[in-house]
Amino acid sequence: MILSYFLASWQARAALRNGQPDVARRILETYAHAGHGKALRTMVEIARAYWLRAETARRHDNPEAAWKDLLAAEGLQTGLPELVEFRRLLTNQGLVACREQLRLGKPTRVVEALARLKQRTAFHPEFDVLDEAAREWLLALEMADRGDFLAAQGTLAKAKERTPPELQPAFEAPGADLARRAEQYRAAVDELYTAAEAKRWRSIHRWAEAVSAVAPNHRDARNLKAKAWGALHPDAVAAEPASESGDSAHIAWVGLSAEAITKTAYPVGHRVPDAPEEPARSSVLPKRFVLWIDGVGGFLVCLAPRVTFGQATAHGPVDVPLFADVSRLHAELSRDGEGYVLESARDVMVNGSNSKRTILRTGDRVTLGATCQFVFHQPVPISPSARLELVSGHRLPVAVDGILLMAENLILGPGPQAHVVLPDAAGSLVFFRSQDGIGFRCPGEFHIDNRPHRDRATLPLPCHVASEHVSFALEAYGARE
Repeated sequence: MILSYFLASWQARAALRNGQPDVARRILETYAHAGHGKALRTMVEIARAYWLRAETARRHDNPEAAWKDLLAAEGLQTGLPELVEFRRLLTNQGLVACREQLRLGKPTRVVEALARLKQRTAFHPEFDVLDEAAREWLLALEMADRGDFLAAQGTLAKAKERTPPELQPAFEAPGADLARRAEQYRAAVDELYTAAEAKRWRSIHRWAEAVSAVAPNHRDARNLKAKAWGALHPDAVAAEPASESGDSAHIAWVGLSAEAITKTAYPVGHRVPDAPEEPARSSVLPKRFVLWIDGVGGFLVCLAPRVTFGQATAHGPVDVPLFADVSRLHAELSRDGEGYVLESARDVMVNGSNSKRTILRTGDRVTLGATCQFVFHQPVPISPSARLELVSGHRLPVAVDGILLMAENLILGPGPQAHVVLPDAAGSLVFFRSQDGIGFRCPGEFHIDNRPHRDRATLPLPCHVASEHVSFALEAYGARE
């Protein structure tokens, strides 16, 4: 034991001289746990080495590394008095950083930084004040995006009152922006509802766009825009027949032309229904499936309203696994009606700017980590389904060309208003959700696994489908919902 400890002590001290307290700790921790006196005394030196390295990191403006070494030193339970003062110093430095982020108008970063400080058991009386103010600021922005500007302005004013006087000027710019948006919103929404009462569809569409520009999550604007689009394109709206039990018709927004989403006539005077909400998914629906289109490419189709992105691992939990330098769970994309919200606590940029929470628009370029990029598209105006185009050369475990986020339907057709462009197709083909699984519409005759069908059918998984102008295969990918 003596000879063994002598060798271990020599190795540990050599590691300390080389600035490697982690190595020294691993060498001696067995002896320290056994109560070896000299090992315990050396542990004090190791704790001091952690502290000195942490101080160097702090002076180089690297608080994350400083906290890591401080926690490692505290974990040795040596009672080193320098650690108490150093913790107070790091806590105050974190407070200064949070105040600066709030002053710069970045409440999301304030909330995230305070959460990390609380995880490290750091405490300061001002932490709760800044946390509540930042969260109310973010809540005000969410209210404004829904069109609740009066409540948003009141919540932002409440957040301002919570903060110390020297930080209150940080709320002037967002307050002025809310006031500007509220003025534009009131003018646009009045015109929208006036046009809606008179059923002036072109005006409805224009004013719905104006409302969405300042309140992107305004539900009435989304619904009226969809209704106006259907009225302006009467060949673009279709309804499933009502059930024998008298239930209301199930609307399937599907397309049979480059600009249309469906083709079925309504009776004269029948009201064009609003776009449907996200349907309840049947247990027979897969969570994901792969679509292979001959001569076009492959696509991973995701059916859930929330899709996660992360590193491809053997048993990874993410919906879109990527062979890229990203975290195991890097980001998530959630669908709310026609809106897609990208959220992440990791490195994400949208159009070259760092972002923690962003509502994506068509054409936005998203970068996960350092280099993994995809472009977001919503090519069909009436459909909330979207396409993600991988543009950085990274790939998934299955060799696909892109990801399709399927809401109610997917449109495949020859024109630009299609989720997947089929250059040689005579018209549009449609995948849609149904109670029986994945439905398929195709004008005329087509074959599913060599069995003839006409106009529409439910697709089993796996299957192969062939028509006059296109052939494709479907395969389930992962567990069913």
